[in-house]
Amino acid sequence: MLLRRERYSILNYHIFREFLLSFIVSFIFFFFIFFVNQILLLVKKVMLKNVDIFTMLQLVMCAIPQFLQYVIPFATLSSSSMVLGDLGANNELLALRSLGIPMKKVYKVLVVLSLILTVITFFISDYLMPQSQKVYKSLLNEIMQELPTFELNSNSTNTVGDIVLVNKDVDGNIIEDILLFNNKANPEQTISAASGKLELIDLDRYIYRLDLEDTSLILSEDDIASWSLADSKNTTLYLNFSDQIPALTQESPSNLSNKELSLLIEGTKLDLIDSRERYHENRALTLSSLAALIDDVESYDDYKAIENNISSKITELEIYGDKEPIGFYHQYYTAEWHKKYVLSFACLCLTIVTFPLSFIKIRYGRLFGFGLSLLVAVAYWYILFFSQLKIFDVTFSSAYLMWICDIVMLIFGLLLLFLKRN
Repeated sequence: MLLRRERYSILNYHIFREFLLSFIVSFIFFFFIFFVNQILLLVKKVMLKNVDIFTMLQLVMCAIPQFLQYVIPFATLSSSSMVLGDLGANNELLALRSLGIPMKKVYKVLVVLSLILTVITFFISDYLMPQSQKVYKSLLNEIMQELPTFELNSNSTNTVGDIVLVNKDVDGNIIEDILLFNNKANPEQTISAASGKLELIDLDRYIYRLDLEDTSLILSEDDIASWSLADSKNTTLYLNFSDQIPALTQESPSNLSNKELSLLIEGTKLDLIDSRERYHENRALTLSSLAALIDDVESYDDYKAIENNISSKITELEIYGDKEPIGFYHQYYTAEWHKKYVLSFACLCLTIVTFPLSFIKIRYGRLFGFGLSLLVAVAYWYILFFSQLKIFDVTFSSAYLMWICDIVMLIFGLLLLFLKRN
């Protein structure tokens, strides 16, 4: 009995080590596939004037948790595929079966590891993502308090979006000899001022106020011959730079915890129930009115007299249709609530998909397993993406659509395993 436990301990350690090595490689691969392009874009946006590298890295780090909820399940899939493919290619699985060791001993280790990764994935999506969003907003607000969007250096030209600022001397946020223009406006706007003061007035929307003195405003059409000029002693401009702020983590349901989402779901559920009750009441009233009109028809002349009313009621019924109202936000919040669990349990479901590989002997098993995992990952991603697109087209709960990808993978894996074993 002790010998058997020791033998299983060696087996468990061997599978764990192979899985861990494969997971590290797969994790790095999927991390770069998913996020290198996004992170480069984020770094470009984060390069606000004079922001230090450490702060920039902090902001980028805040974006990583929302990426990991996809990377970990796919890395788990690849790891399990590579382990089973390699064990099969090296005849290790055949040797285990010849020693009377059942495949469930191998599967057990993979299942336990996938369950651990399931918990980690859920922790990331339900805790780290909301927390990283809060840290991100706090960091960004501190930056914006200390630093205007324009880089206020003497004798400089700055461009933010469609706005260009040319200035001479700068003392803090006091600017001398300003030339501000927007070529994308219609008509084109050019503003010159002797001096100005730039202040941040809205941290949430990143709106700035620019107070100008001795201002001249030139409005010109595409035809340079058509222009107008206005002068003012004092002018106040409001500049909205919200679209220029890096959207590393967005205020969306995916960045809320499931506890917060549950409160939103309950609120939207009441609205949905009310709208559906009104729908059925109004539709029933319209049907009743239409039936009453038809009952009053005893001759062709009677029909002609109320033909317009009948047509109107029929049009109302066509507008109502046979489909109950869809609660947009209720479906959205419900989908995001279940999505956290779906992506977490994907670690287990995608691992089970790989079990049939234990009955296939191929050359380059690790490479084959990795390639196969990519195909499965693409299929899973497509099903999940398609399900998300359809949540606003159905009247039943979006939860059913969100779980389709996990259920399909689980059934597919178990079915293949059953066929291979028999």
